[in-house]
Amino acid sequence: MSDTEIAIVGCGPKGLYALDSLCEAARHEPEHRYAVHIFETLAHPGAGPVYDPRQPEVLLMNFPAGLISAWTDGRGPSFLEWAAGGPSPVDAGGYVPRAHVGRYLFWSFKRVVAQAPSNVRLIRHEMRVVDVQRVAGRWSISPDNITVDHVLITTGHQDGFRHGAAHTRDDIPSPFPIDQRLTQTAIPPATTVRCKGFALTFIDTMLALTEGRGGDFKPSATGYSYVPSGKEPRRIAPFSRSGRPMRAKVETALFTQPQDDAFWNERRADLSHILRTPNATFTHHIWPAFLSFADQVPGNPSGTSAAFFTHRTETTFTPDEIRQDLRIGYDIAMGRRAQDSAWALAEVWRRCYPQLIDWISHRDIAPDDAHNFRQIAAEMERLAFGPPAQNIGKLITLEQAGIVSFDHMSGDAAADVTIDATIPPAGGAELAAPLDGLLREGYLSIGTMGGVRVDKNAHALTRNGTAKGLSVIGRATEGCVLGNDTLSRSLHDLPENWAAAALQSARQSNALEHSL
Repeated sequence: MSDTEIAIVGCGPKGLYALDSLCEAARHEPEHRYAVHIFETLAHPGAGPVYDPRQPEVLLMNFPAGLISAWTDGRGPSFLEWAAGGPSPVDAGGYVPRAHVGRYLFWSFKRVVAQAPSNVRLIRHEMRVVDVQRVAGRWSISPDNITVDHVLITTGHQDGFRHGAAHTRDDIPSPFPIDQRLTQTAIPPATTVRCKGFALTFIDTMLALTEGRGGDFKPSATGYSYVPSGKEPRRIAPFSRSGRPMRAKVETALFTQPQDDAFWNERRADLSHILRTPNATFTHHIWPAFLSFADQVPGNPSGTSAAFFTHRTETTFTPDEIRQDLRIGYDIAMGRRAQDSAWALAEVWRRCYPQLIDWISHRDIAPDDAHNFRQIAAEMERLAFGPPAQNIGKLITLEQAGIVSFDHMSGDAAADVTIDATIPPAGGAELAAPLDGLLREGYLSIGTMGGVRVDKNAHALTRNGTAKGLSVIGRATEGCVLGNDTLSRSLHDLPENWAAAALQSARQSNALEHSL
């Protein structure tokens, strides 16, 4: 009986989860043998570039430490349990450095490798895959032409760091990797900087150029004061089309929820009933329910949340409106101010998000409904999935200190250096190798929501069926699968489903081979 050859292309967190699922499933079928090729160029598999352990410690998670775990069914330590063995205890509600989580993910990868069952042979390739082609019923992976039966692509952000873009003295295509792109040679002290984008990547850039250069934030009664190092830029000016900032995530130790679990259980039950309704749509059924729930959270009159959201999304914020919105969100997050309509709607979105994921994933919704969802979801990202409160406090402080300026949101600021602090859109909009070639050859297709289409086992869907032996998990599928930018293993079961399907296929092939 020959080995079943499997390739995992890209081994960040999603690749790690798939490898773990495969090893765990194979452990229960010792009669079948597997050779698993892992293609990852980075020095720390499991972490990927987003959680690179070498990045500056000032770059924080956007996900509470208590929710991070690389394992299912308690088979390995959660991040909190793992960190408990280190020198500094971690609070479950805290937002820790991404580098620290990267070290945990790399440790988890090494643990999976060390505990792989004897019927799974792991082969690591430190190379970038440039092409995947169908050859004689199998998949050939270039540049070394390694041929496998199954290939899973988990390459994450499609060139999210824009490695191929031109990098000139006054134009930086991405701030990442920060230790290479944002050096004092590239951006000397006292220069002026424009930043395209006003979301999480901008905040990373801002902190790298200030706190990351030795500046010191000292807690104060209203937030922070800032002691400069003298190595900062003279001015950092973000610009974006809307000027609408992200809202801060709450500090759980300081924040009191206005509603108890019973309230949320009732709302989720109401949503479940709506989702089971035949022909339910996001525009006409789900979103109106979210708006109604948001009115009920603080006890507002019906229609309050709808009016707030319409006004917000139709407004291009002025500098004063940006300052006000940041301060309101920060004070709410720190428990100093009553919750407003923005917080209530964001909390509904967060609480109901797992149900929304289940409903919308793998569903080809109508184009108009898909368009409305994308527009609303983009704004809800700002409201529901913003940075930790401490980072919004630091942004407020740097603006008050004159280091960050909100006065040039149109992009009209003269600057020595311009940084593209945006991330390419999720889904199929900007696919990189090897996915772009597979799309051209017809082995992939793009759904109405914009992502690479896959079934519930992560198998790639063509226009006419399934691409046998080809699977995709992660950010490239965003739209077909909702919510890929998370470390949670409980929101999606694609890694486990993919592993089970790969083993079932291997059993069938081995049975056929035995009968011949």
